[in-house]
Amino acid sequence: MSYKIVNSPAVSIDITDAINYYKPININLAKQFLFRLLEARTYISQHPFSLQVKYKNVRTLLLKQFPYHIHYLIDDDNKHIVILAIINAYKNPKDYNDNR
Repeated sequence: MSYKIVNSPAVSIDITDAINYYKPININLAKQFLFRLLEARTYISQHPFSLQVKYKNVRTLLLKQFPYHIHYLIDDDNKHIVILAIINAYKNPKDYNDNR
């Protein structure tokens, strides 16, 4: 059974920031980022427990081709995956806070 993906409000900001970074470089790169993001979300929804817990029940998946990690929690009771953030691997995680 697949799990439904639910985004925290900060996720749209993370995606917009990444697209705004790649778009001026090459529009196809921005499109490829979105494709890789959808690919990763599909994998997570079908195999939510396949990735290791990194911290405080948060699991991460590194996107193919791009230095971004999807950080998520699993709500097994409701069959939901809550995506908390999409974080650039080169940024310091301390730059992100819970109040975004």
